[in-house]
Amino acid sequence: MSIHLRLQELIDKLDVSVLEFARQLGEHRGEKVYHILHGRLKPRYDTLEKILVAYPQVNGDWLLRGEGMMFKTMNSPSAAITTEERLRNVEFLLFQLNERMALLQQTNDLLVAEIKLLKQQQDN
Repeated sequence: MSIHLRLQELIDKLDVSVLEFARQLGEHRGEKVYHILHGRLKPRYDTLEKILVAYPQVNGDWLLRGEGMMFKTMNSPSAAITTEERLRNVEFLLFQLNERMALLQQTNDLLVAEIKLLKQQQDN
């Protein structure tokens, strides 16, 4: 995968706009990033360094060479994650938990109804 495709994937995973991504790198406009994303420019060293400073959770090996995972492992001391990202992760986990709880409640209600029906059939 080429560097411009990895950058696009990173921006998508970070759930930020190209303009916001560019601003995090100290760019006032997103033109340079747009040119990189469309393959018209290759990112310079200083741009790659700015990405890794702005997003310390990004794995440099993945960014530069496409090797390994996009993000550093969570138990790594250098794998900084922002409070906003943690909140998004917690919200997503809570959403999944609520979905599972609702499914379990439906299953429980069905089983209770079946047990009542079986008891009624036994009583008759």
